[in-house]
Amino acid sequence: MRSPKFIRRSVVAGALALLVAAGAAPSSSAANGSASTSPVMRVSGAGGGYLGPEWPGMEGDPVRFEIDGRATDPLHPSGSFHVVHRKPDGRLLAEFSGRITSLTAVDEVAVVTGVIDAAEHPDVPLEFVGKPVAFTVYDGGEQDRIGWMWGFFGAPVSLLQGTAPVFALTDGGFRVEGGPLPRGAQGNGPTDAMKAAGDAPTVAVKAAGDGTTVAAVLGGPSPSSRGSMRFELAAHVPAGGDATQVQGSFHFRDSGASEADVEGRLTCLVAGGPVAITTGVVTKSSDPAQIGKPVSFSLKDGKVDRLGWLFSWSAAQPSIADCMSTVPFYAPQWGGLVVQP
Repeated sequence: MRSPKFIRRSVVAGALALLVAAGAAPSSSAANGSASTSPVMRVSGAGGGYLGPEWPGMEGDPVRFEIDGRATDPLHPSGSFHVVHRKPDGRLLAEFSGRITSLTAVDEVAVVTGVIDAAEHPDVPLEFVGKPVAFTVYDGGEQDRIGWMWGFFGAPVSLLQGTAPVFALTDGGFRVEGGPLPRGAQGNGPTDAMKAAGDAPTVAVKAAGDGTTVAAVLGGPSPSSRGSMRFELAAHVPAGGDATQVQGSFHFRDSGASEADVEGRLTCLVAGGPVAITTGVVTKSSDPAQIGKPVSFSLKDGKVDRLGWLFSWSAAQPSIADCMSTVPFYAPQWGGLVVQP
């Protein structure tokens, strides 16, 4: 059950400050100044299915996942996970379990990381115990999905980071209970200022045939302070293409405290159901020092569209990995996005 080959390294940066330090912490009431001890983010359930042709050599293998975790602080969760991977004849390939090390959830999407405490893998000559893992869970009602990264296969795993939920469950399911949101992430309808800034454009996706297509034109209040944010993205991976064969570009502008205005080309795109993760590199910026720096975006096409982002401007921050990002957290006040996996 190897993680996709395009996964390399990841980073806890950018939006982490919004999700943790900016007060997306104990609870909505705590953000308003009162204490709360009730968990506000939770992922629970079990489900599985059969691996497809995108996992060469493992097509048809049954896999099953169990997750039970909760958190009031994303970096101090409680809970556990359990994974079983067998061959079609019932022979065990790998079974492992462990403790959860981080948990973020917004609406129906969650990212959970953990460390393996116990493992059995008769025919896999690798060290499992002590290795990190990550899960991205999509609670889709009748069609739940999950994505994963395995540290024992060399995939990078960083706290609060995940890839797209590419695997559709055919048995069981998960429940995701979202937590508190950063300032400006709720989306309460366009203001006159927002309409003037972007004229509330709509998203248009041209027929691109088979493949993966993601488009976004959206905006709203700056999450960092007074001001506005505008985001545009167009991306496509042709049918049969690798996620790193993406064609497309992005433009992110924030007139708030961050004063960011960056444009660039995309380097990776992967989608699972209505959730997409894309990464890119800055080619134009209001700050020349940001040119050449990596960025990542997460997008959810749902009843409430959401966008997430990570920037790595400082040399002290780890590099951003291909097709890995944070949970989509920001709800636009105008515009929207489309994910066509």
